[in-house]
Amino acid sequence: MESIRSLAGTAAAAVLLALPLTTLPAAAATTDDCASAQAAADRARKDFDETKKAYEAQIAAGGHPGAAGRQELADADVRRSVTAAEAERVCDSSA
Repeated sequence: MESIRSLAGTAAAAVLLALPLTTLPAAAATTDDCASAQAAADRARKDFDETKKAYEAQIAAGGHPGAAGRQELADADVRRSVTAAEAERVCDSSA
């Protein structure tokens, strides 16, 4: 699990560094923008939870998730982190 966290952290950092600087200082967002961003974050969190549950179920059943399974979980974790950060940014700017 530690390697997943490390991989996810590295991937999250890469995604955040790849964001264009123009997305950082944004104009005030609307309430609709906030609701959309929060909905995306909720979907990403649900996807991560489902992916993690399936990953852990495979291990509990005696399976050994391969690199693809670990990558899928790490990617879902990155999407969850990035969309949560984006929702926070958008919703804070709409306040």
